Amino acid sequence: MQNILEDTGEAVAMPQQFPRLVSRIFRDYRNNLGLFWKVMFPLIIINFLFYLGILPFAKLMSPEEQWAISTASSLATTSPPAPAQSINVKDVRWGMHFGFSSVPVGLLWLAMCPLVFTIVQRHNGIDMTFKAVWQQTLRKTAPILGIAFLIVLLTSAVPLLAGFLISETLDPSYGSILFSVLMCITVAWFVFIIYFILKWSLYNQGLMIENLSAIGALRRSSELVGGTWRRFFRIYLLLAWVSTVVTSMLLGLTLVLLSFAVPEFIPMREILLPGKFISFFFFGYAEITLENAPKFSTIGAIVGVQTLIYAMLTPIWASLTTQLYMERAGGDAQQVSA
Repeated sequence: MQNILEDTGEAVAMPQQFPRLVSRIFRDYRNNLGLFWKVMFPLIIINFLFYLGILPFAKLMSPEEQWAISTASSLATTSPPAPAQSINVKDVRWGMHFGFSSVPVGLLWLAMCPLVFTIVQRHNGIDMTFKAVWQQTLRKTAPILGIAFLIVLLTSAVPLLAGFLISETLDPSYGSILFSVLMCITVAWFVFIIYFILKWSLYNQGLMIENLSAIGALRRSSELVGGTWRRFFRIYLLLAWVSTVVTSMLLGLTLVLLSFAVPEFIPMREILLPGKFISFFFFGYAEITLENAPKFSTIGAIVGVQTLIYAMLTPIWASLTTQLYMERAGGDAQQVSA
């Protein structure tokens, strides 16, 4: 009965607290906008150059691959379909997605710690500079990279290894069994990832505010999230949906504008302009496949827009998690490491 009352109280409190939470995030963004972008600038440049270089390299290594350009994940190289499944090049394909492109998000996620430190110090009335923020962040390089490696290991290496072992162990003649097993693993992996995203979502604050070790920050995050994971899940899900919609719409608009200079994108413009933008609100995305690589300037424009979109969204996530941390930690939020 007590758990039911607690869950009911949490559900009633969320609509009342949510407008205040949005207001605090907006205030953080407005008051620290210039410093946020200064702090993120090195990672924005690294992200842009890395992503800009890896795509032509992938095409060079596999010249037979086609280029898939979408409003979901910007650019990617893709293997040509089998003859029985061939599609007309330049036709626009529609699909559904929810989430982000992992490479640019992963690099910009490293900006979370300096952004968190900036937000909390400014809340405490301390003026911060680019140099001071990064000096403090660099002291935490080992735990930041250690946790990042652990997250990559859990989200990528484990499912890839499991899929490889199953495909090598089971006889190919058992196709339906193999498919069922892989589907079960996919669902279990998805639940597993969601669990740890919630459980560890406040580890940046533990590192930068309470000056904890990597393990200590993960434990502290688990402690703070415990008991309110349903509320955290709803808030994160809402912001993830908004981020997905904003990303798809801005990338779609970019492709429409580029179509006036790049004829290959005209089919994308003809599809999007009649009003298909509304589908982006329901996890829709549009993708066009090209046989030949776009011009380097076109690739640069698309990668640049995608990088700026994620850079625009990163401080919002930093502010949200910091606000939730301060709400849960109370007085401990003042223990900012010097």
